Amino acid sequence: MTALDHTMRWIHGEMVEGGVAIAFGLLLVLCGGLLWKFGESSAARAMVVPLLLVGGAIAVLCTVMEVNNVLRVEAFRQAHALDSSAFAEQEIERVQGFMGWYPYTFAGGALLVVGGLAVFLMRGAPTAKAVGLAMIVLGATALHFDFFSKARATRYLEELTVLVRGEARADAAEAMDGLGADQH
Repeated sequence: MTALDHTMRWIHGEMVEGGVAIAFGLLLVLCGGLLWKFGESSAARAMVVPLLLVGGAIAVLCTVMEVNNVLRVEAFRQAHALDSSAFAEQEIERVQGFMGWYPYTFAGGALLVVGGLAVFLMRGAPTAKAVGLAMIVLGATALHFDFFSKARATRYLEELTVLVRGEARADAAEAMDGLGADQH
């Protein structure tokens, strides 16, 4: 497989995950709308705005990421066509760069879950409990999607690294064969 093949597989996974996240965000918006329309209790009414905000934020952010990924496909193809080795090395650097953010996003997601649980358990007002539940949903969503994103990125980085090392070994072997031929 080429570096472009690995890249297309990685970006396809990102786009599938993004589509699922958009659908989840829209589902939360739908739930908020249904609670607004049919909810009669104070707890149901309190959940309307948090669900609309969290669902809307998830749907909008993931839609922006989906559009960026679609736009990147052609840029990836062009960069690979220009210089496949340089493309693979640039991708390794790019992936290593964003993988450094995963510990922070995992911590942020965990803090949202724990903070939301604390708000939910320590506050009695329905609005506070609704905000706590929304925090839990948002944190759990971030943890869920980053868990899969990190696994995919780790595999992608490993595949690119093996590919670049293999090319380097092939180039070195070719250079050694050239030196041996010159000595005869």
